[in-house]
This record gives sequence, C-alpha cells and structure tokens, in this order.
Amino acid sequence: MDYGLLFEMGIPKPWTATTEATAYWNSIEQVKVAEQSGFTHAWAVEHHFREEFSHMGAPEIWLAAAAQHTETIRLGHGIALLPTPFNHPVRVAERIGALDILSHGRIDLGTGRSIAEHEIDGFGIDPGDTRGMWAESVELMQKLWMHRDEEVSFDGQYVKLPPRKVFPRPVQDPHPPMWLAATSPPSYQLAGEYGLGVLAFGMAIDKDAMGRRLAEWRAAMATTTRNVSMKNEQAAIFMMSFCAPTDDEAIATCEQSFVEYLDVTIDHFLRWGEKRELPPGYEWYAKAVKQGARSGKAKFEYLIENGMVLVGSPATITKTIEEFKDTGATQMLVAMQLGTIPHEKVLESIRLFGSEVIPNVG
Repeated sequence: MDYGLLFEMGIPKPWTATTEATAYWNSIEQVKVAEQSGFTHAWAVEHHFREEFSHMGAPEIWLAAAAQHTETIRLGHGIALLPTPFNHPVRVAERIGALDILSHGRIDLGTGRSIAEHEIDGFGIDPGDTRGMWAESVELMQKLWMHRDEEVSFDGQYVKLPPRKVFPRPVQDPHPPMWLAATSPPSYQLAGEYGLGVLAFGMAIDKDAMGRRLAEWRAAMATTTRNVSMKNEQAAIFMMSFCAPTDDEAIATCEQSFVEYLDVTIDHFLRWGEKRELPPGYEWYAKAVKQGARSGKAKFEYLIENGMVLVGSPATITKTIEEFKDTGATQMLVAMQLGTIPHEKVLESIRLFGSEVIPNVG
C-alpha cells in the first residue's frame, strides 16, 4: 500500500502580509517530514479563484520546489485541469517533462476537467465542452510521449497541432503515470478506457460501492480497445485524515477544520443546477448536493461512523485502511493540513501516521 499526502493550500482568514508565504513554506516542511515518515507520494491540487479554500493556482511551481527539498517521495500533479483554456496540453506536456527531469523521474500526472462552476466560468469555458477537451488533451499527450522522437500532429475539435516535436521530454519512459480524478460514477469506466489510474474520493461513497466502482474500472482497462501509451493500474483513495494518540484527541483537533472543509467543498463544487440548466455530464453533482444537504458537522459524524475518513488513533486508522485495501485500493491519499489545524499538530499527525500506521497495515 502506498501513502500520499494531498496539499490544498488553504489559507483561512484573517491574513497578514506573510500568511500565504508561511503556508507555502510550512507545506514544504510537511512534505519533507512525510518523506522521512514513510509516505510514498505528495500531491498538489490545481484550483483557481478559491479564496481561503485553496491558493494553489500554480502547482507546478510548488512541485518543482518540493522536488528540490526531497529525494524519494513521488510528486503528483493532482490534478492538472485539462479543458484547453485552463491548460493547453502541449504546455502541460512541457511542464511535466521539466518536472520529471528536475525530480529525477518522480512525477505522477493526475488529470481532470474541474467540477467547479466558478472556476470554469472564470476561464470562459462552456461546461458542456469540458469532457471533450479533457479527452483530446489526454489523447494528444499520450501520442506526444509515445512518439517522442517524431513529429506529432493532432486535428481535434478543440485542439489542433501541426507536426511538432515537444520538449523537454520526461525521464520516465514513455511518461509519468497518468491518473483521472473520478468524482462521478462514469469516471471510473472512463479512466479504465484510457488506461489511467483512479484518484477516487473515499468521502463520497462507502467501501462496498468503492469496491464495485474499482471493479468497473479494472474491467474497462482490461477490455479497452484504445491505443493507450501505458496502463496505470493504481487506485488512490482520497480522504481527510488526522492521527493522534487517541480517537477523542484526533477528533477534537480536526473536527472544526474538517467540518468547514466539507461545507465549503459542497458550496464551491457541487452547486450545479441552482442558477442554470445542468450541462451534459454534470447531472450527478446536483444529486450529490441534495444527498449532502445536511450540515458539515452531521456529515462529518456520518463519515466517522462509517469509516469514510481516516481520523483517530493509529489502531482506528489502520483498521479503516485495511478495509479499503480490500476494495482494491493501492494508495491512501490523505489531506491533513486543512483549515486552522496548527502546523506543529500537522507534523505530529504525519509522524505518528508514519510510525504507527504505515508499518502496521497488512
């Protein structure tokens, strides 16, 4: 089992002139401690216009810095937003090539289209085009890396490229492992069809449902007829996590921050259909809002009771990870540094997780 630490780069108010800088440098210390504690991956999100929730608008810069402060931990761009106005696929391919060189081959590339209306509108994107833009970008990047010594052309609906070679090329051959953020049920099969690993959300579905969806993903990967560049048969499950000597201490430390994270997540990312007709492919999100209408506190208690967060003592967290491991997960991807949890408390959680959880999962 692999273990990843996800960085949202939340910057809660009140702010001072150094608040953002402090959060960024704290995160570098956290990833260094995570590497020392046995974590195998560190992931950085890409979000835009998300005041307080996430100030990680240029994750490639953070990843380049993290690469220079670490030696073994893999660094995940999780995720690169691939609708073309966010990021042209040639530019993503170039950045990933440079990051892979500077990290000595430690980069993973997560992909997705964004489910945040505020972000999509901010870049003038038609939500109905996001899936097609994502698909063309993945196809082009895989083609560029499969034929890295040749000129490659592409004639899509959203992306057109005359014959070109793209540099720099990644150290990993043919390229870093590629993933898809699976936030809606159809995404699991889609990831399999494109040969992508799955970045799943353990807070959204229970373990039985996760097992079914991962089975669908594997079946799609086994039967795909696409000419994919490589198959990434890894499944990472994202969960909020905080580890302390006792369950009560863990909950007392993280509850407020995790409740606020849940409330903001629902408010920012799952409000489709309230202002306009849902675009094709986003119907699931309106359904999720109705199901998640309870307050964050009520949802947090539900997640605790049903083992859908990794919060508690090392023994409690180990038991939950074992259950998700049985679904076919290969990586637990956790966010610890959320909200107003003090930096030193985050470091304590990382170290305890590393010393008492990671070595004890069967």
